[in-house]
Amino acid sequence: MTPPMFTGTVRRLFWVSMGATAGVLVFRKVTATAKELTPAGIADRAAISGGGLLDSVKEFFEDVRERAHDREEELNVALGIDVPPTTDRDPEGDGSSKKARAI
Repeated sequence: MTPPMFTGTVRRLFWVSMGATAGVLVFRKVTATAKELTPAGIADRAAISGGGLLDSVKEFFEDVRERAHDREEELNVALGIDVPPTTDRDPEGDGSSKKARAI
């Protein structure tokens, strides 16, 4: 059987260590938040998020262009105008191919 004093000492040591750990974690979080709220921290965060936003917009427009090109090819095939452009000029001069005029 363990003496009651030893059990109480272990409990106190456990709670002191838990309190110290919680204190360190809270202090680190407060310090990190304070650093983010300084002018330099706000500028860094704005630069990171602004760059990410710009990249996201660029990727979006690249995807839109790619999908539009794919859809245009699908429509050309469906309409039967998937003929590559000819090098000689057509007599009417409107730039359309013979197949396209037939439709």
